[in-house]
Amino acid sequence: MKRQLQALLDRSRFLRPYGFRVVKVKQGECTLELPHHKNLERPGGIINGPALMAAADCAMWLAIKAKLGIEGDALTSELNTAFLAPAKSEHVYCTARILKFGRRRIYGVAECHGKKGGLFTHHTLTYVRPG
Repeated sequence: MKRQLQALLDRSRFLRPYGFRVVKVKQGECTLELPHHKNLERPGGIINGPALMAAADCAMWLAIKAKLGIEGDALTSELNTAFLAPAKSEHVYCTARILKFGRRRIYGVAECHGKKGGLFTHHTLTYVRPG
């Protein structure tokens, strides 16, 4: 499944600027790497907030795809973000975990962190399954 999800990322033009890499996939969970790029920095060398939010949204999307199958889909209906510490000049890892998988709604959390575990952001996400 990891290879299939990476292929999906690679062919999704709207995600290409971030360079996301699938690190780990398991039941109801996905971890992505957001490689450090100078073009993602805001003044002061800090990774910009929209990039961290995109990582959380994408990690949850892939966790859902891993559960539903690549052809299955769900759409973001709500994303809340708490910025806890700056991500400065390092790769960011974002782990999303599904907490409730309903027929219509999917609820989960995501956290962006550094390689050593320092927490940058905490996100709550709600997705809706079309249909």
